[in-house]
Amino acid sequence: MRMLVVALSMTLGLAGCGGGGATPINDLAPGDCFDDPPASTDITEIELVDCAEPHDNEVFADLAIEQTVYPGENVIASFALDSCLGPFEAYVGEPYADSALDYTFLAPTAESWNQTGHRVVTCLLYSADLSKLTGTMAAGD
Repeated sequence: MRMLVVALSMTLGLAGCGGGGATPINDLAPGDCFDDPPASTDITEIELVDCAEPHDNEVFADLAIEQTVYPGENVIASFALDSCLGPFEAYVGEPYADSALDYTFLAPTAESWNQTGHRVVTCLLYSADLSKLTGTMAAGD
């Protein structure tokens, strides 16, 4: 499993589901597609692309973190890796072990946790061989 981004700066804004435009990172929603952003630990926006076009990642779940105090990167990473697995099969329509897809996540930083109250992990699909995805990976679409 690759780690796309473990820590992010979050900003508030409006979502732009389905492609075309910069979207604040905390407004990503299942079905949004995008290419890997430039290497950075703090990202505030993602440039969405149309899922019909080749892309690196597709959002498949947003998961709330229940703690009130920032639990640290390791706790959030463990939560994300464990918690993203359940929605994976529901979204893709096949078990993770049988899929050519893998997953990673985007997570809040201590700064965004404390300044904006953002407590959501965003689960992302990508091709296990790191080739581009084309079309949505959602089952039935």
